[in-house]
Amino acid sequence: MKVKIPTHEDYRSHTGLHYRNLWASIDDGWICPACGRNKFQIMKWTLRFPASPHKFMDWVAALHKHHDHSVAPFENGQHRFSETLICGQCNAADGAAKRKLGLPSNFSFSPQEMRTFIQATPHGKHTINFDLASKIYQSLSASIAE
Repeated sequence: MKVKIPTHEDYRSHTGLHYRNLWASIDDGWICPACGRNKFQIMKWTLRFPASPHKFMDWVAALHKHHDHSVAPFENGQHRFSETLICGQCNAADGAAKRKLGLPSNFSFSPQEMRTFIQATPHGKHTINFDLASKIYQSLSASIAE
């Protein structure tokens, strides 16, 4: 399937939808620290409200404040990384990896860790290397246990 690419006008007219404050807070030079795509490249042609009879296609470029969900699971008493703005697909990849691998819900991969197991495509969908994500988690678990 061919990836649809937004026009310059699509990009400039994007309001940010429900994430409009975050969208407005970053400039054109922003790069997602987890996948390396820029503000323009995170725009994806997406079916909005898929379960609704009023569903429609639109440009989406969601942004999320990603954070370490707990000072646990490694019981070291500190967050492993600071809150960081990442794209919506990276935020979803973190959750998908945790669910598929059966990891604790209060664990979060850092943006730098995600960058190693996510393959990003401009305006397209991420591919997740679950084996690599598992190895990262196992490595963290082993280093804390020592």
